[in-house]
Amino acid sequence: MQRIKPWWGEFTLAEGEAGCWTIGPTRLRLEHHVREWRLIFRNGGDQQDLTSKVELPLSPGVEEEGAQVARYSYSATDPTVAVKPLLADRPVVSHPEIPLFVPPQQSITLYVSSPLWLQVRVGVPSLQLREMPIVRPSDTWSGPLTRNGGLCYASSTMARTVLDDFPYSPLRAVTPIRITNNGESTVPVERISLPVPYLSLYQAADGTLWTQMVELEQQGGGKGLSLLQLGSAAPAEA
Repeated sequence: MQRIKPWWGEFTLAEGEAGCWTIGPTRLRLEHHVREWRLIFRNGGDQQDLTSKVELPLSPGVEEEGAQVARYSYSATDPTVAVKPLLADRPVVSHPEIPLFVPPQQSITLYVSSPLWLQVRVGVPSLQLREMPIVRPSDTWSGPLTRNGGLCYASSTMARTVLDDFPYSPLRAVTPIRITNNGESTVPVERISLPVPYLSLYQAADGTLWTQMVELEQQGGGKGLSLLQLGSAAPAEA
């Protein structure tokens, strides 16, 4: 299993110091000034870049061209900084890149991944400065009718059935999905809507990020997969 060095955690930046977090195409720079935090954010790098790096302490630098800059002013500041990974704030609809079918009376486990957000907090007690997607996924609609559906994020996935050579990424979290076909006909798995806002995030010993297992079931006379239950703890694979 691939080991990932976490870019998240608690850090210390004294006045006059800065830190830089490069996570895939996203670059976040946080500067600690007198009674002020300055956040410089840019998301214009290679969308296929899956590397991550943390650099601190640094000296406050020149504002980067094309970056978003925000200043947060306080009567007093504390050097504590927390950078945290978050799951998406909407369901994520995944489309297997290769067609997948589950024969009758079969049960399989798929492994899919979903994009992460990051959150920046400062001080004790901590105060949130900002939340932002590391890579902003495209929007999609889930549901047959506008009034019955909902806005989601779209994501393609390899939908692996084994973890050998799974493409772990510091930008994404892995979810095991248990699919059980109790029907009499083969079920095509064309799209899977993960209820991401209701999932928890776990870190494995090797630094990879996981959610609990999601179980889906095809009933005997049903026309599609329905949610059976969500796990209550980190999956065994983590």
